Amino acid sequence: MCRATPAAIAAVGDGLRMAYAECRQQLSGHRWNCSGVGDGNDFGHIMPLATKEAAFTYAITSAGVTHALSAACARGDLPACGCAANSRRRPSTEQFQWGGCGEAAYGARFARRFLDARELDADARGRMNLHNNRVGRKVSEMVKDLVRRECKCHGVSGSCAMRTCWRALPQYQAVATALREKYRKAKLVAPQPPQSHLVIRRSKQTMAVGRQPRKSELVYLEPSPSYCEPDAVSGSLGTHGRVCNRTSRGEDGCETLCCGRGYNTVRAVKATQCRCRFHWCCRVSCETCVVRTETHVCK
Repeated sequence: MCRATPAAIAAVGDGLRMAYAECRQQLSGHRWNCSGVGDGNDFGHIMPLATKEAAFTYAITSAGVTHALSAACARGDLPACGCAANSRRRPSTEQFQWGGCGEAAYGARFARRFLDARELDADARGRMNLHNNRVGRKVSEMVKDLVRRECKCHGVSGSCAMRTCWRALPQYQAVATALREKYRKAKLVAPQPPQSHLVIRRSKQTMAVGRQPRKSELVYLEPSPSYCEPDAVSGSLGTHGRVCNRTSRGEDGCETLCCGRGYNTVRAVKATQCRCRFHWCCRVSCETCVVRTETHVCK
């Protein structure tokens, strides 16, 4: 596949890098902030434990690859990406020509072939990863309904005698934000013999099971660790030295992020130029302002 479709594989790499960056952005204030994700082999298993963090990572990775492939296809950068027969046809009364391709479904198909191929073992972890990969692709496909038309004018002296238009996908951040909400509501599941389906566990303390998870729900097999301390087995780097928000009651607050260990306050004084004025001609004069800052760091 890599040798047959090099342009698509390049887009896959773009999608992975975009997914890892957005993962860190979405969870920047959490105890687990996608630390370690994307630092090693991009095409191997991403998380060692089958936690909800692993579910989010697989989903956002699948969505990132789908989005990048769809965007490359829409720009006409992928030779193997076929356009629908009517994707470029528009009434002749419109004074513009279409560029690129609108076949965004190509991204989901290629992402499924490429990413799902890693899950060869018919075990619970493999089924969990396949399920979360599918959720990521579906969310990315749902957002493609928000595709908008963008145009650029061509003409003499700034006129718009001719326009070149293309279909622009919405920002990937919208996909990642939707997946973060699904991460918050992810379901703990267990394999159910003899069909080996994944079913939702009614309680984390018991093995009582209920319905099968919906196709739109992220699933995981084991509870998450606290991520307070470094632990190579769980992929946790701990929260020692993390910057926290002293006034926040959320995930980024010092009470939660520092896991009850407390925090240190680092005070700094910095002199900067301010209230600059331009004098004719040709001199700029500035005053010196002193800025005092406080940063709170977990012990």
